[in-house]
Amino acid sequence: MTNTPYIIGIGPGQSDYIYPLAAQLIAQAEVLIGGRRNLAELAQPGQETLVIDRGLAAVAEYIGQNWQSRRLVVLASGDTSLFSVRAYLQKRLPQVPFTVLPGISSLQYLLARRGLNLNELKIITLHGSNSANLLNTVMRERCTAIFTGGENSPQAIAGRLQALDFAELTLTVGENLSYPDERVTSGTPQQIAAGRFADLSLMLVENAAPQCRPWPYLPVGLPDELFKRHVGEKAVPMTKSEVRAIITSKLRLKENSRLLEIGAGTGSVTIEAALAAHDGRVWALEKNPAAVETCRANIARFGLDNITLLEGAAPEAIPDEVFDRVFIGGSGGNMADIVARVLRQNAPLRIVISAITLESVSEALAALKQGGGHNLEIVQAAVARSKPAGSKHLMMGLNPITIIAADF
Repeated sequence: MTNTPYIIGIGPGQSDYIYPLAAQLIAQAEVLIGGRRNLAELAQPGQETLVIDRGLAAVAEYIGQNWQSRRLVVLASGDTSLFSVRAYLQKRLPQVPFTVLPGISSLQYLLARRGLNLNELKIITLHGSNSANLLNTVMRERCTAIFTGGENSPQAIAGRLQALDFAELTLTVGENLSYPDERVTSGTPQQIAAGRFADLSLMLVENAAPQCRPWPYLPVGLPDELFKRHVGEKAVPMTKSEVRAIITSKLRLKENSRLLEIGAGTGSVTIEAALAAHDGRVWALEKNPAAVETCRANIARFGLDNITLLEGAAPEAIPDEVFDRVFIGGSGGNMADIVARVLRQNAPLRIVISAITLESVSEALAALKQGGGHNLEIVQAAVARSKPAGSKHLMMGLNPITIIAADF
């Protein structure tokens, strides 16, 4: 064995699942680096060990200083190509010529126990992070694998999944896989939420019918009747389906877009955008308390968790985030200040504005021009819908609306 440092995938962790070459290299290491339980299982008598915990920077520093003089082996639990310590070490230490030996992963192990295939799977991690869009992912996919940890325990995740009451979900939790105290538990979100599981567990979520979500089609111009118009007595204004389709097309959303919406109203544009940007995020700002509650109810109806709903007026309540899209559906007379505020981020941005009055159109054009916008597009939509009149139909016009878009 040379002084080439190795990263060896040990899969579930139990020594019987480590193949002979990997076991040989582990036994020959001068320094074995890994999780506490893995070291207790695999370290040889007299072998020096270094525990991987939350201090990965210290581990990387040790490897950087010692890889040329000592035989180092890093034990990577799980899959070396999936949310692994390998990616961190190789990025942090580009000068170190790691040799990576993958092994049987805990995900493969649990899939085999459940009789599922890797090619059927969407994989996310909630281990130390809430960046994955859990609900949006699970309702779209037939099977989702979730790496858990920290505050995102299996029972906590199951509690969140109860919001998808329109979906038929089966959850499976794998604990201490391959060890004598292994436990594999399956049940409904309610059953798993009521249990207690090890923090570092692996979850599978099977969705029997992802096509039965509230809107299983491409999210452009959702029917108006899908949305609640009010929670209290007074109806909240809503952007109609045909106009919404134009707005969505002008936003040019990508799957991972980060959209700020100002003037969310019922949340019809909010939800359409969140469905389109299902791996991204939407921040929806609304100052009317009744509209906020209506928007919140519609978000819950669609089971979306990639929306942050904010109550307040723009520009003061605009969050300190970086966006690549902004939609202004209501400015409250602060159009120039709003555009100036979102342009402070100094990053590429596309702004789309809808305006009903001629004065709002004038304010929008002036603000976009002042901000240095280019590729200006202006569309005025005059939509008419049919209405039964006896045995015939009449066309009834909706209020014309002007939609303005520009790039920055």
